[in-house]
Amino acid sequence: MAKTSNLREFQEAILLKLKEATQFGSAESTSRLGVTSGDKRFLINLTEVKEVLPVPPYQQVPLTKSWFLGVANIRGNLYSISDLAQFVGMPPTRKSVNNRIVLLSTETTAQAALVVENLVGLRSVEVMHAKPHHDELDRLFSKQVFVDDDGNEWFELDVEALVLNKDFIQPNT
Repeated sequence: MAKTSNLREFQEAILLKLKEATQFGSAESTSRLGVTSGDKRFLINLTEVKEVLPVPPYQQVPLTKSWFLGVANIRGNLYSISDLAQFVGMPPTRKSVNNRIVLLSTETTAQAALVVENLVGLRSVEVMHAKPHHDELDRLFSKQVFVDDDGNEWFELDVEALVLNKDFIQPNT
């Protein structure tokens, strides 16, 4: 029980920092929200994250692609829920209590959400090293690849390119 409580406190602290960072957003922040999805690590710009929540109940939509999980009513607004891992060609996200949805906030859309496997926390790209062009960048909707001090690759998610992608916009089969 203590582990669950500590995990919950950790996640609440991250969400609080996330809200503070977006509210008091100064110039371009070097902090990104770190998440895992499939076997990849992703960084999401804080200005493109509206909120991070546990996965809510959602309604499946018939005749849509398998990565499109359905729609969820979040505080009176309908959000399209997509499995990030599956959308970019990895196996479906394993269901777990650690799964989260990231509500996206871009100039293009405000009603899209991504299911991620795990919330890692805030990561600074200042302390990471940019890696030369990577073959997976386009497939993973990534702007750039960073490597942390432990040698882990982090793909910076290009949220705007993702939400403008024709397949993402029209998930019907």
